[in-house]
Amino acid sequence: MTSSDAEEDVLATPRLPTGFRVDGWELGGVIGSGGWGTVYEARAVADGTAAAVKVLPTGALAPGQRAEFGELVAREVRFSAEADHPHLIRTRAVCTVDAPDMPELDGAIALVMDRAEASVRQVLDSPKSSGPAGGPIPDAVRVLRGVVSGLAHMHGAGWVHGDLKPDNVLLGAGGEVWLADFGLATELDGTHAHMPPLGTLDHLPPEWWSQRTGARGAVVRPTADIWAFGVLAHQVLTGGRHPFPGSTARARSLAAQAYARGTAPLRLGAGLDEDWRLIVSDCLAPDHRTRLRHTAAHLAARIEELCGRRGRGRLLPGRTRSRR
Repeated sequence: MTSSDAEEDVLATPRLPTGFRVDGWELGGVIGSGGWGTVYEARAVADGTAAAVKVLPTGALAPGQRAEFGELVAREVRFSAEADHPHLIRTRAVCTVDAPDMPELDGAIALVMDRAEASVRQVLDSPKSSGPAGGPIPDAVRVLRGVVSGLAHMHGAGWVHGDLKPDNVLLGAGGEVWLADFGLATELDGTHAHMPPLGTLDHLPPEWWSQRTGARGAVVRPTADIWAFGVLAHQVLTGGRHPFPGSTARARSLAAQAYARGTAPLRLGAGLDEDWRLIVSDCLAPDHRTRLRHTAAHLAARIEELCGRRGRGRLLPGRTRSRR
């Protein structure tokens, strides 16, 4: 099942009504839908604590899809239980939906999580997300510092996110920056791991397309997250512009592959200054061996050093000094 197929299945699934209770949590309106589930606003019945509840139905899936889905849910629950970092979304509880009158949702898994105000994708899609055309989103540096800090923690703990993109970076009302959606997060076995052949086409590294998928899935390494961070950073710093041209995700992934083969140059946004241009281009090194030098911890240190030199609130030093 592709991500788009999954989203169509989710959108076809009935929604739980406002006021519906999942254990001790009362649901509000729908925040959004992802590849496998629907996220609702929620409050604790006991004390009104705000949360988000991600409902993951299984009833409409074919047997093979259900098995794959079960693995993704188990992986997300396991990682969320182990995660302990201010830039990783917390899962507070795992519940089961009791809705006998709605067979499609009865027995669905519900993950109770921290509630975010918006995703980076929603900020990018907002007409007020940036200043002049191609400018950074508000608090772009703070967002990128949070993302790379959370990513460094994941990698240090032996996990790969596997689906880093604007949709999976959440922003809280108090300035929090959280990595979220750990359905594809997978634990490393040495230098690499295996995951289902899923993911977001235009955030996957070029080597993803040249490898064979075995019985255990596709090979994934921390360098895949580094590539995805480069794409994300470019989008955050340029008001949503993807570093590879194309009107569709598939076209952009093909452009990235052409760049990796050396048949097309890397053309980054003109608004990037030299320091950020170097960071992004290092993340987008065309082969994963080169990206090995640019670990998430190393990138976090570079960004902190850059913030220290410029002052944490300042993104750009002035006009672009050079282009790469």
